[in-house]
Amino acid sequence: MAFDFNLAGTTVLVTGAFSGLGLHFSKTLAAQGCRVAMCGRRLLSGQTLAQSLCDEGQTAQAFALDVTDAISIARCLQEVTSTLGRPSVLVNNAGVAHHSPALATSDDSWNQTIEVNLNGVWKMTRAFADSLREVDAPGRVVNIASILGLRVAQQVTAYAVCKAGVIQMTKALALELARHRIRVNAIAPGYFETDLNRDFF
Repeated sequence: MAFDFNLAGTTVLVTGAFSGLGLHFSKTLAAQGCRVAMCGRRLLSGQTLAQSLCDEGQTAQAFALDVTDAISIARCLQEVTSTLGRPSVLVNNAGVAHHSPALATSDDSWNQTIEVNLNGVWKMTRAFADSLREVDAPGRVVNIASILGLRVAQQVTAYAVCKAGVIQMTKALALELARHRIRVNAIAPGYFETDLNRDFF
């Protein structure tokens, strides 16, 4: 039996969309007929990437977003809604990684990793869910966790802790947001070489 996963016409917001897995997700969703809001910090790069999708007849636009900043999140959601329509799908992909032995990890590296990879997912999901509840609309959240949220490797302690937190957050939010018709799921990719982890490889 074939399943129809028709996403055409859906507005999807992807964080960390200008490289790596986020760019792959954006391209895949745009090819399926989604209106893709590609969001991230390197806006000029994002605008070039979004234009390349538009040149192929797809619908994509780049927006500035810092997932650690509530004002930036609110502004981004407002701009996406006014330009592409209210997003009904959020892909929480933005992330950073610092590679160092656990006892050599600085407080700054630890805090930045937690702020982007864990707090950023929380802040984005809360703002996104609130925007849907305002109009009593259903939605979907897809959190990009990691195999390191389920297993461990050396020299990525902060990253592994964050991704484990994302997995548990996903379960907790799925339970609470179901009553608002907002589904929350996560995927836990293994190792794909991207700009984020190329030095690690």
